[in-house]
Amino acid sequence: MSVAFSFRLAVLALAGFATAASAQTRKLPRAFVQITAKDSTGAVIPSAEIVVTRGLKEVVAQGTTNDQGKGLLSLEVKDSSDFQVTMRKIGYLRSDRFFAVGPYDTARVTIVAARPRSRELAPVVVTANADPKWKSYHLDADDIDRATMPLDNGWEVIKRLRPDMLTSRGGCETGAQNVWVNGKRIRLPLMPTGMVAARARVGVPARARFSYVPVSVLSEIAPEHIQEINYHDCFDHSMAAVGNNDAIFVTLKPGVDYQVNVGSFVAEPPAPSTRP
Repeated sequence: MSVAFSFRLAVLALAGFATAASAQTRKLPRAFVQITAKDSTGAVIPSAEIVVTRGLKEVVAQGTTNDQGKGLLSLEVKDSSDFQVTMRKIGYLRSDRFFAVGPYDTARVTIVAARPRSRELAPVVVTANADPKWKSYHLDADDIDRATMPLDNGWEVIKRLRPDMLTSRGGCETGAQNVWVNGKRIRLPLMPTGMVAARARVGVPARARFSYVPVSVLSEIAPEHIQEINYHDCFDHSMAAVGNNDAIFVTLKPGVDYQVNVGSFVAEPPAPSTRP
């Protein structure tokens, strides 16, 4: 065997070892999530689509529930991380739930979806969704999921997907002045500074009017944490409360909380009862 041939064999062997080592390095430990899907009466939901995501769009596992409304999914995890499970089935409203799981661990998640809408209500829902003002002043998690542009926070969601919330369709000159999160008005957050303040006006309509409050609050909310956003312009008197007009109302997904000047976060589940 020539020296040159032996050298080539050695190089190929080293390359093979390096490739194998690299593959082992990239392989992450796995965890499991056991999902139970139910409706609001407690009845199980079979054959429902379940998808687990990390962040806004990174799908890490997906499957369907069995006849008992259960599904077991396996996913790769780097460390103890927050994930979101989304359940969809025709006739049920989309439902989301956040959970945390670490390597080689199993999380157990129960997700509850609203019961199917009755036939009598269907025409009313279709009519409401077709209203241009409704479309301009409302968005939900599905709208955010369908977005093709990058969305880093709730402020990016508003200015890119629903700019009418900052200009008003009815001729209001005030735009967005107030913010409510999960039914609570956020009054005096810290003013945005640095990069947040610089990016606030990038891409907004020329006629946009807004105070620092929605910029500060919405910039702290992760888009994947948002269940629904609605806007009340200056003519809206549907809610008798101070700060109801020119206001953005944010509803977060189940399991998500918001703290002023901290942002949105996945809340720790309540500790199990110690009573016998």
